[in-house]
Amino acid sequence: MEEQLRRVLRTPEVLFLGINGVIGGGIFLLPGQVSQAAGRSAIWAYLAAGIIAIFIGLAFSAVGRIVTRTGGPYVYAEEAFGALPGFAVGWMSWVTFVLGWAALTVGLVSYITQLVPALHGLKDVLIVVILALLCGLNSLGVRRGQGAVTVFSIAKLIPLALLIVWGLFLVTTHHSVTGGGAGGHFGQAVLLLIFAYGGFEMAAIPAGEMTNPKRAVGIGIIGTLAGVTVFYMLIQWASERLDPHIAHAAAPLMSAGQAMFIGGATVMAVGAAVAIFGTISGVALTAPRVLYALSLRRALPPQLAMIWQPFRTPVVAIWVTGIIVAVLAISGTFTHLIFINVAARLFEYCMVALAAVKLGLRRQTPEASASRPIWGVVVSGIAAVVTLALLTRESLTALLAAALALAVGLAIYGLAQLAARSVS
Repeated sequence: MEEQLRRVLRTPEVLFLGINGVIGGGIFLLPGQVSQAAGRSAIWAYLAAGIIAIFIGLAFSAVGRIVTRTGGPYVYAEEAFGALPGFAVGWMSWVTFVLGWAALTVGLVSYITQLVPALHGLKDVLIVVILALLCGLNSLGVRRGQGAVTVFSIAKLIPLALLIVWGLFLVTTHHSVTGGGAGGHFGQAVLLLIFAYGGFEMAAIPAGEMTNPKRAVGIGIIGTLAGVTVFYMLIQWASERLDPHIAHAAAPLMSAGQAMFIGGATVMAVGAAVAIFGTISGVALTAPRVLYALSLRRALPPQLAMIWQPFRTPVVAIWVTGIIVAVLAISGTFTHLIFINVAARLFEYCMVALAAVKLGLRRQTPEASASRPIWGVVVSGIAAVVTLALLTRESLTALLAAALALAVGLAIYGLAQLAARSVS
């Protein structure tokens, strides 16, 4: 089956998709945790993590120039290693998105009910309304879905930019930037931050809807990682100037906001809610595209690849994903599964890096060596080693849970293959 999606996403929109995927509610907690672990070196932990993330991003960029179909990591692995490994990566990518979307939706509702206590008894209703709004918006066209992502990407940056400006230029008390933490665990801080960079891959998934995917994927991913690294470093620096004891704050950016002006803590709370909504709006756009890509290639039931012709959107994949997220969020099931997220994401990154190496070597003919230098293969190889090393640091529980999730996916894959053969 051929893709029937519209190529309308431009490079700046892809960049916003990546930025929105990385900068979520986590940054409102990170400065305290990083300061506690790294102490005076906290700001440099962001730089170290950013460099590692950029190596992984370069692998995505390299393979994104070769494979320009919808699906991101899934189609990269499929192109390099075949249908079954490709499905494994795609399935785990979708599982990661679904669990993260459920967790973030519950987090968003918690912020909303804190800001508006009268809504506390309507949490389940709020979950359904939020998910229905996002699914409906994305069903009406990728430009509408991306429009929401762009708006909330900009909106979430405003309170964070205000904190940076206030902390670096307007702070009236001059504290030394010590970080306030005991330090001594720089490596632990770097690992924490590498996981916080997750989500940049959203910029690669809707390649089939990009006007120039070969250019847009690279700029979207590398631009996201480079920009976010600088932004995170400035947030850490400003936060520590505003609150020298930020390492011990339960809500570090709200504590820093309180030091800015009266009502600053509320501004940061609203900013956290906006940031989370922006992130899930990006997940609502990208996660169904993974399911669509899997179905399009008959790895899952073909009904999931159904397109709503007036808007050329994968409407069945959108609503199936949204309903599953709603069930997980309302039932609380995601809390028992969320630790699969990191292991699945590292598996995905490692496979993409290996795919970039294999596809890069495949294209390294004497005639092509001038236009496709070997550096892409070398960088991707480094990324593969780094992600594999990080994967070995995961707990046995997380690895076993991820393996179980993969086994469930492979069982569904096997059933879909049997059904396809019986029809043919």
